Amino acid sequence: MRKLILLVIAVLTLSLGLLGCGKEKESSAASKESKSKEPVSIRMQIAWPSDSDRGLAVREVLNKFEEKNPNIKVELIGSSQGDQKLLTQILSGKAPEVIQVAYRDLLGLAPQQGFTDLTKELSGQKNNYYKQSWNQAVYDKKVYGLPWLGHTIQLVYNKDLFEKAGIKEAPKTWEELYADAKKLTVDTNGDGKIDQYGLGLVGKQTYDITWMVNMFMTQAGADLVKKDGSDYKIALNSPEGKEALEFYKKLVAETSPSDTTNKDGGGVMADFRNQVTAMEFQGPWGVTDIWKTGNAFEVGTAAMPAGPAGKGADVSTYMLSIPTGVEGAKFDASVELIKYLGSKEAQEMIMKGEKINGQYYPFRIPIRKDLADMQYLKDHPEFNVFIDGLKYPSISTPIPAWTQIETEVYTSVLNQVVSGKISVEEGLKQIEDRGNDIIKQSK
Repeated sequence: MRKLILLVIAVLTLSLGLLGCGKEKESSAASKESKSKEPVSIRMQIAWPSDSDRGLAVREVLNKFEEKNPNIKVELIGSSQGDQKLLTQILSGKAPEVIQVAYRDLLGLAPQQGFTDLTKELSGQKNNYYKQSWNQAVYDKKVYGLPWLGHTIQLVYNKDLFEKAGIKEAPKTWEELYADAKKLTVDTNGDGKIDQYGLGLVGKQTYDITWMVNMFMTQAGADLVKKDGSDYKIALNSPEGKEALEFYKKLVAETSPSDTTNKDGGGVMADFRNQVTAMEFQGPWGVTDIWKTGNAFEVGTAAMPAGPAGKGADVSTYMLSIPTGVEGAKFDASVELIKYLGSKEAQEMIMKGEKINGQYYPFRIPIRKDLADMQYLKDHPEFNVFIDGLKYPSISTPIPAWTQIETEVYTSVLNQVVSGKISVEEGLKQIEDRGNDIIKQSK
């Protein structure tokens, strides 16, 4: 499949002039010659509908950019993304000049020459970001995007239920997490059936189960893959990987709702919102979800409990990238827009959030590491933990082939392990064998 895609790109290179080394030089030269202030229009595509609350929040930032750059007009375009949709869009030659792209999709398409190498234009921004966030935009030592906004996953908990159970603070370790979750798993109405659970977890065969389990892998000290010479091999079939998956399975069996194997991230949020569970692992939207729905209880946040190897929080970053084929004045304007959206001013505007019924709610966190003095974070310290999580990342897509491994192997095997259909040992062996086959085939 990969070879076929590369072949299609090669053909389009010759016929449409979208790609190729010669064109890269031409594009670079055109860029240098187009620094005038002549009017130029570009399009920016985001991952949400342009008229949604989030789209309107982004539009506010674009309006500020246009004020500062009156010769540049930016049309905001909404979308539902995925790597194949993006590839089709880019190959058609109709892609917007600036695209908000999830790092895992950027990593998947960069080897296929889907995005412009922006190393020269953006390398000066590197020190504004934590190493792992910046590295999510890098493939083969080339920079293909700028970290714009994103999230980390942390512990979100119901302070009211904690107080009722006599738990004075959030758990800091695996041992405390298990003990607190057991204490919060109770029959509240005396009918002999448990109706409140300690912890909401994902068990369904979906992408959500992968990043959630991967955090426990990081906390246990397990690697998803390791370099073996010039290649990668699956590494999670290890004592550390076994410990992580066994602990996750234990939490599901003893402290989570009985229908956990049918729950994705949205189902986990619903259980927490309805006080079926007392804790969940979510991004900043886990807090604002309770605010939006009337503050039925006081919500708290805390760092991910540490495992044998320490803490590990899932980090996912949205990049701002330029698809292959953008040139001249439009290229220069696109670079200016990306740099502005990564500025401290623009990042602070994003943190204000989306406006719903007259109130503003953050939906992601700024990625720059120099925003600790933001007034919003001083007023709402519960969000600081999500920014601190950038310091101890759990990266769920370590190599381009991992997306295929997830789709064809990983999600299914994790679901089978959690549901008890196969053992932890059997599951890890399947992931190792089939995952290594996929890595070999992807070369």
